[in-house]
Amino acid sequence: MKMSIVIRRDLKISCGKAAAQAGHAAVECVMKALENARWRKWLEQWIDEGQKKIVLAAENLEHLYELYRKAGSLDLPTAVVVDAGLTEVPPGTPTAICVGPAPDELVDAVTGSLKLYK
Repeated sequence: MKMSIVIRRDLKISCGKAAAQAGHAAVECVMKALENARWRKWLEQWIDEGQKKIVLAAENLEHLYELYRKAGSLDLPTAVVVDAGLTEVPPGTPTAICVGPAPDELVDAVTGSLKLYK
């Protein structure tokens, strides 16, 4: 079981901002997973296994939403983080998505080809 967090590379946000967006994404997906019986089972298993997470990069907004739609089509817990605009980006800027927690192979079907966020 794992969770992938994908952050937009084109925004060129600071490391601290990226960490905050990753945190928001993880919390959003956990909240979503609580809404669905199958996802809740995945959540419980993910917690029991140590809460594996990986932070990856999307090239831009279009790429971010392409991944989001693919995750949705596979019926995976997913969420988009939209920033409030209090620090580095304008209000309403989509910064990241989360996919999972879910079985590794399902998450990898969406994010397996992405590079690590740096």
